[in-house]
Amino acid sequence: MRRNSKWLVCLLLCLLTAVMGGCGDRKDIEDSSYILAMGFEKINDKYLVRYSYGDFDGEKSNSGTKVPSRSITFLADSFADANKKWGQYQRKKLNFGHLKVVIFGNGEKDPAVIRELLSHPQIAKSVFVLETEKTLREVFAAEEKIPVSFGEYMVEAVENSEKISSPKKFTLGRVYMEDEKQ
Repeated sequence: MRRNSKWLVCLLLCLLTAVMGGCGDRKDIEDSSYILAMGFEKINDKYLVRYSYGDFDGEKSNSGTKVPSRSITFLADSFADANKKWGQYQRKKLNFGHLKVVIFGNGEKDPAVIRELLSHPQIAKSVFVLETEKTLREVFAAEEKIPVSFGEYMVEAVENSEKISSPKKFTLGRVYMEDEKQ
């Protein structure tokens, strides 16, 4: 009988611990900003860093499974510096787990930024990396006019482009390997 009571007390303590502390790490969707596309544009020794994130507060976000996006741009020394500036601007945590595309404006892909992106634990190697002669402002101008996120819009454009025969060549992992070869 004594052995059974010790076992019962131990079981109750385990259950109480699980109930009281089991949800401590839970995070609400509202506590994060989901970055879906990013842009970098070199200006002298700094970068314009543009974050395009899911606009769950917008009126169009309830119109189905497609979520529109909006963006903000920071002038920063690096990707890490831009992330710090985000923290000063917004209480929501950055979440790069849904990042789909990174765009380098003014035709200048920066190997240092690519290494920084590749070392970030939330950023997948399958993210598309694109480069354009246009400015970030020109590229992201379409964001306001489309009903889906800018990231999804760009992925569809890359995957459906007749000019791009192998979209996988434009992923972060492959772009990094090509830059290292040169």
